[in-house]
Amino acid sequence: MKLFLTTSLLLSTLVSCQWYPQDQKSEIPIEFQGYETGQEIYLECIQRNIDNGEHKFDEKDRIIYAPFPKCKETGSALALKYGVSEDINCTIAFTDELYHLFQLYIHEDAPFSCRIPISGEKDYIRRGGAFIPLTFNFRGEIHDSHLDIDDSINLVAIGAPINDKEGTVVSAIAWSSGTNATRIVIGDYLTLNLGIRWLSGVSPYGGSSKEALKNAALPFADGFYKLPKSFMSFSTEQWYISMLFAGLTGAVVMYLFTYFTKTNRAKQHKWVDPEVGFTKND
Repeated sequence: MKLFLTTSLLLSTLVSCQWYPQDQKSEIPIEFQGYETGQEIYLECIQRNIDNGEHKFDEKDRIIYAPFPKCKETGSALALKYGVSEDINCTIAFTDELYHLFQLYIHEDAPFSCRIPISGEKDYIRRGGAFIPLTFNFRGEIHDSHLDIDDSINLVAIGAPINDKEGTVVSAIAWSSGTNATRIVIGDYLTLNLGIRWLSGVSPYGGSSKEALKNAALPFADGFYKLPKSFMSFSTEQWYISMLFAGLTGAVVMYLFTYFTKTNRAKQHKWVDPEVGFTKND
């Protein structure tokens, strides 16, 4: 009976669960090249009609993606650096089309939907690869003559290792998090203040055991990459480095304190060699 229940539970789990993400053939992406720390990830976003926010499609009825609007600072589309938490600015030009699209985004008639390839290989998605969605949730107000946009953006991404040197992206989200809005009209530039944070030390909850993973054809550990109730705002590597630096600093301070204490005591007591003034008779 116990064996029957265990088998039934396993089968029901296999039937109800499906790996995410899958490639464009609806298969689990097993073999792919991950990202190295610091490798740039360029974002592509869904192209929409400014009249109704509907997707644009190509001749094969595939949704059209295009690079994120160019940043004035770099002259290229917004890029994330894998595993690198940083604060950056990206100043974008508000063309007539982008202005009307932001009316849809702010009013939440359509999402600002982008994608992140799970692989660092060139043209990976165009060769049928899998990707992770990244939605930008801009907030603000729509007026007859202008837009008020909160340009302070938090972007959080969760990474997962696939080997000792490379990793991939599990999930990502971006949202406005400021208390001030910028007035924008067609032809203006808007500087996005981005606080990008990578969480690389999140362990999946409720996934397969290590033994099961050896036998399963999965690209990385499965389960719920649930954020802890309290966590530090920097990576595990940064924490270890800061602890090492604090330890070394403490050791140096203690050594200097001990050295100067002994030196001062020696001066105060005017230590003298007890054999000074005596002659040894050997």
